[in-house]
Amino acid sequence: MGLVLHSDTKQQLLDLLKRRGQLTLSEAEAATGLRRPTLREHLTQLERDGLVQHVMERHGRGRPRLLYRLTRTGVQLFPNRDAILLGRLLQFLKQEAGEALLERFFRKFWEERLQEIERRLAQHEAHTLQARLSVVRDFLEEEGFMPELVVNDQGLEIRECNCPFTETVRHTRLPCYLEARFFEAVLGLPTSRVAYIPEGSPACTYTFNPPMTLKAQ
Repeated sequence: MGLVLHSDTKQQLLDLLKRRGQLTLSEAEAATGLRRPTLREHLTQLERDGLVQHVMERHGRGRPRLLYRLTRTGVQLFPNRDAILLGRLLQFLKQEAGEALLERFFRKFWEERLQEIERRLAQHEAHTLQARLSVVRDFLEEEGFMPELVVNDQGLEIRECNCPFTETVRHTRLPCYLEARFFEAVLGLPTSRVAYIPEGSPACTYTFNPPMTLKAQ
């Protein structure tokens, strides 16, 4: 993932944190030449964006040090070659072991996703379709799908505006097939995929025909 756009100062702080692992305000001040109030404001904004976190570290009997570090999301802003490596791995597995091995893996992965969301549904006592949709939306948001749920006269649509498995789908469409079956299992409704990111659509869109009671809510 490439770097997102930030002010020069914020980008400088992100770069410093990436190179050094962690920074105190004093270290950031020495490295940037900026005053503490300015640095604190920028770091607070980066924390609010989920890119930086702070921890208190104790050394002996003295006062604890306030340290700033990148979050996992912050680390992912920097270039990496994971997608290329994943693509090579999938190609290798298909050539050496065949499609059956990949299918077993992805079915297992989606079974684990289903178990996790069923656990959440039970935890939230999500017995109605409306309640289940709320849990599904939160789950998909956490996974990076950027979901949109639309209820209209035609029924229900779930739009996944981002595909977190882009490189995987370049090599196998099994995740796409299993995603549709996942929705059917969770919502108890038949589904049709009417739009597809790999075919040029801005979102993968799944349609359902829920009871009229949901449409009226």
